[in-house]
Amino acid sequence: MIGRRRMRPDRSVRERAAQRFLAWRAHDPELDPALPSDDEVAATEEMDRVWALTGAVADDPRLREVLRSDLARFGPEQRARRHRAIAAAIALLLAVPGVGLVGWQILAPEPQAVAASGHHFFTGVGQRTGIVLADTSSVSIDSDSALVIRMDERRRAVTLERGRAFFKVAKDRKRPFVVTVGNKQVRAVGTAFEVRIDRNRVVVTVSEGVVEVTEKGPRRPVEHQASIEAGSQLVANDDNGWDISQVDLKQSTSWLTGRLSFMGEPLADAVEQMNSYSRRKLVFRGNRVPNERIVGVFRSGDTEALAQAIELNGFGRIVADTPEQIEIEVRE
Repeated sequence: MIGRRRMRPDRSVRERAAQRFLAWRAHDPELDPALPSDDEVAATEEMDRVWALTGAVADDPRLREVLRSDLARFGPEQRARRHRAIAAAIALLLAVPGVGLVGWQILAPEPQAVAASGHHFFTGVGQRTGIVLADTSSVSIDSDSALVIRMDERRRAVTLERGRAFFKVAKDRKRPFVVTVGNKQVRAVGTAFEVRIDRNRVVVTVSEGVVEVTEKGPRRPVEHQASIEAGSQLVANDDNGWDISQVDLKQSTSWLTGRLSFMGEPLADAVEQMNSYSRRKLVFRGNRVPNERIVGVFRSGDTEALAQAIELNGFGRIVADTPEQIEIEVRE
């Protein structure tokens, strides 16, 4: 199965997922208790991410009024039909740009085919993919990343060689799930977390549960050790400096939806992240990057949109635009 393109859920799946999502948001007592299919779960989770990312829509009084009106005016059978109609409309709305909301279909493009060699997996620049392991754990692999996966009756082991990956781990207390990055190991049983190699440091972000991170030293079996809880992020530098802080999970994992979310990060960091998703690079003349911070949400790899935002904010002006790069000159 590995290496094949996973098809996007068909329209009927998306509509059922939208219907379930709307009913869940409205706390509808008639919400179908039957377990949804895996495709519906994936589609619903994607809609939840989009909803959270565009929080203004969740608070739109017009939408809330429609949901309240449904609960008051319609019986279960009528309500189900109405939810299906609204779900179809929402699915259409999500697909149309320019209405204050970006569709989940756009945020989660079809995964690119992943190159595999034995247990070795690679993604190219601008490619993202997801794979499901034999134990039902899932791995989302970011752009320009490489990892090795080995599983047997005694172990579930991953070695991240470059880039970033998000792991949603199935519970199996007899076989802890261990991600190795250099001399560091991230150990989990049943949880969700991200591991990223960023220059000379390793960044671990935990979305669910708790993970344990250890570092082997040249003289001692364990040089450093830390437990990271959900909502926290560990930045482990090569100079033995470890820092744990609380993070905004929606922002830090926005890449899973095909978006890059910046909430006050240095412009240089934003440009570096954006360039990692595109072969068309954004560069500054004379390597002079403005000492500015940026707030915004961009589609991964959309260097043109970021360049235009930089120009509109007066940080610089676009002086050259080719298929290979967009060059910006800092204004004096």
